[in-house]
Amino acid sequence: MRRSDLPALRERAELVKKEGALAIAQIHHAGILGRAEFLPGHRVVGPSDNEEKGAEALSGSEVKELVEAFARAARLCLEAGYDGVEIHGANQYLIQQFYSAKTNRRTDEWGGSREKRMRFPLVVTDAVLRVREEAGRPDFVVGYRLSPEEPDENGLTMEDTTALVEQLAARPLQYIHVSQKDFFRKARRGADPALSRLEIIRRVIRGRTALMGVGNLMTAEDFARALATGWVDFTATARALMLNPELGELIRSGRGSEIATRLTPEVEASCRTPSVLFPRLPR
Repeated sequence: MRRSDLPALRERAELVKKEGALAIAQIHHAGILGRAEFLPGHRVVGPSDNEEKGAEALSGSEVKELVEAFARAARLCLEAGYDGVEIHGANQYLIQQFYSAKTNRRTDEWGGSREKRMRFPLVVTDAVLRVREEAGRPDFVVGYRLSPEEPDENGLTMEDTTALVEQLAARPLQYIHVSQKDFFRKARRGADPALSRLEIIRRVIRGRTALMGVGNLMTAEDFARALATGWVDFTATARALMLNPELGELIRSGRGSEIATRLTPEVEASCRTPSVLFPRLPR
């Protein structure tokens, strides 16, 4: 993110706030999931070489430059009028790639043991928190998004996630956002499989920060059921909002029966969502 992005950032922040919502920007780097065709003149990079993705390992100096890039992105968002930022450490993007032994095979200070693999996520978090402190803006929200498990043998387990959450909860974050396909999903590895991932994470947080959950919540009943678990302080959604731009009003006014859960031609015609996203919505 560069200073030349400020006008567009200001415009987006103003649009969101005009609708009465907080403007929270996700800051992220795709890492090995970057698409070379969308990055003319740039390399696809990650913690380690990845031949399948055509990605090259970052040098030690480049890792430090990326930490500053996250801080700069937060600084620009603050200057642009955003109410906060969410550090995107989920969905197998760069920050998660550093923490996962599946994608991080480094042997320097940024890889190897769990503690060393955790270093990049925590250094990025601390750098963003310093931006808020240096600006004297304690009201500027900083959240962290994570994915709790990976299916592969060397992928993240709930034990890895609880270790990271323990460190994150010790920092002055406003919330931790757990990204998964199913809000109610139980632990797979590294914790009691009879418990949900969110319940486990809630116990680790011990009230030190708020917890947000997401995962296939589409209807008013889904949200009510999720909140009734007591696992989270608030819920999130993406698909339901894209299908129903007035989702909040539909729920508040008791018109839950009008919430669309599938992409029909009628819904598609009324959506204010770029058509490029429609193939990803439930039909």
